[in-house]
Amino acid sequence: MRCEGCRYWSQMVVQSIGGGPIEALCLTDGGKYSGRYVTARMSCPAWWSDHFGKVDDPANYGERSRAAYAREGGST
Repeated sequence: MRCEGCRYWSQMVVQSIGGGPIEALCLTDGGKYSGRYVTARMSCPAWWSDHFGKVDDPANYGERSRAAYAREGGST
């Protein structure tokens, strides 16, 4: 399972250095890449499905997606 499908792969904080691949900030709390920029192809044990969206989805900064994950009982 790759970072691009993880709810913690940021939609709002991204970069591409020197035309390289898009990297997004990992927003997981305490995960392997927490607070680091990661590419879509990376993965880690803190992965959680983003089926309701990213935890920082625009335009409400993830308010709806975090609430949906909390109702589901998964990690927000």
